[in-house]
Amino acid sequence: MMWLSIRLAQLPLEALETSISEIPQAVIENNQIICTNEAANKRGIKLNQSISTAYALCDEIQLFERNLLQEKQHLTSLALLAYTYSQCVTIENSQLLLLEVGNSLKLYSTLENLLDLIKQDLNKEEVSYQLGVSNTPKSAELLSYLPFNKSSLYWQQKKQLLDMVIIQQQLSPFPISLLNLPNKTINQIQSVGIKNLGELKRLPYGAISKRFGQEVSKYLSMVDGDLADPKNYFVPEEIFSQKLEFVDVVHHRQGLLFPIKRLLKVLCRFLTVKQKISQSLHWELFDSEKNSIGFDVLLSDSLLNEKVYLELTQLNLERYNLHAPIEAISLTVDKLTPLATQTKTLFEESGGFKQNTDFINKIRAKLGNASCTFLRKKTEHLPELAEQQFTEIKVPSSRSEETMDSSKLCPDNKQIRPSWLLESPCPIHYNKNRLVWRGELKIISYQERITNYWWKKKVARDYFLAEHDNGIIYWVFFEKINKQWFIHGIYS
Repeated sequence: MMWLSIRLAQLPLEALETSISEIPQAVIENNQIICTNEAANKRGIKLNQSISTAYALCDEIQLFERNLLQEKQHLTSLALLAYTYSQCVTIENSQLLLLEVGNSLKLYSTLENLLDLIKQDLNKEEVSYQLGVSNTPKSAELLSYLPFNKSSLYWQQKKQLLDMVIIQQQLSPFPISLLNLPNKTINQIQSVGIKNLGELKRLPYGAISKRFGQEVSKYLSMVDGDLADPKNYFVPEEIFSQKLEFVDVVHHRQGLLFPIKRLLKVLCRFLTVKQKISQSLHWELFDSEKNSIGFDVLLSDSLLNEKVYLELTQLNLERYNLHAPIEAISLTVDKLTPLATQTKTLFEESGGFKQNTDFINKIRAKLGNASCTFLRKKTEHLPELAEQQFTEIKVPSSRSEETMDSSKLCPDNKQIRPSWLLESPCPIHYNKNRLVWRGELKIISYQERITNYWWKKKVARDYFLAEHDNGIIYWVFFEKINKQWFIHGIYS
């Protein structure tokens, strides 16, 4: 096996989405510094220093409280990114991801190709990271403390194998303080004069267990691969829900653009990994007066398109006024369906009607979700019952399913139905063998008889095509029971 370690030392600071600045910045927890930027390091700000010490060294430093929820969300987003390269991903701790990449080499040919792609994606995320590759998770974790160019020392490019001898040589000088062991145990080891991993491993395992406990000997066995190191692999959630809390409040809609883009980017990555799609995105804005604005972005197609999601979100947002500064924003998607596969025949028919879902999406975004309704065919014989209005489009899971449903709904295509049915049939005046409705109508077709509902209130109608004086073709029928003529539809 081969493991890749991704160390994210700056994650507590980067998860806060602070503005890029030369001003010293640091994250605090329990009155101690836990993460600093480069500017703070140059001013002498170190990890585990107190707040008072930090201000004494640099009075202009910006301190931020640690946001564990946002940190976890950011780490989950990066785990989703890693999941596209390996299904064996584990979140080892709050700043470390581990990937089993041995099996991925079959797909990417070489380790160099795989690492180049992973580094490109991490660079796009604008995160600070360090990589380490080894034969065990624990040793890969330690090697990620070193500059990655040193990995060329133990990676045999021609054979695509790890040189275990050189790995041991690289691990030998590692300080005891970097081992993933409890602080009490590390202090105990250092108290007897052992400074690095090499010195500790020279002791017999029996002596190590007796003096420092079995936990230390197990850890060393896992580093060397002599003992199994089972992992709980990362599994994407079934729904998407993330919330961003702002360091500085946002006073206008334009200021929400960056966090909206970030959430949509993570959403699209989530949907890609899950191979799912949703027709509804739920946004919620939280202001400084403890009020919230919630709205849904409805989608009329089954495409996964980050640009479309962004445009529709902005159009929906224009309908709301921000009465107070915004402190946080959240995005939730909980109604997921399988992503439809787009297939085309060799000789694809063209020129037919194609529903413009982009136009529908924009109308709904500007005028509200109730501004557009759609028609769905039903297996009913009576024309007025054969169609149903609804607000959401059903997305077929495949092309074959769509074709199958259409054939069931329209078993007989010999009779051409009008494109527009009246909401209710309108009576026609019949006088001296003449049909009059805003002018004279002339029958131009044979009858089509429709009878139904004999077990309730029987319906018996004879339908005809009728031409108006102005040239428009209408669909009319004679109700045989009540002996009355009606107009029911209009042909385009």
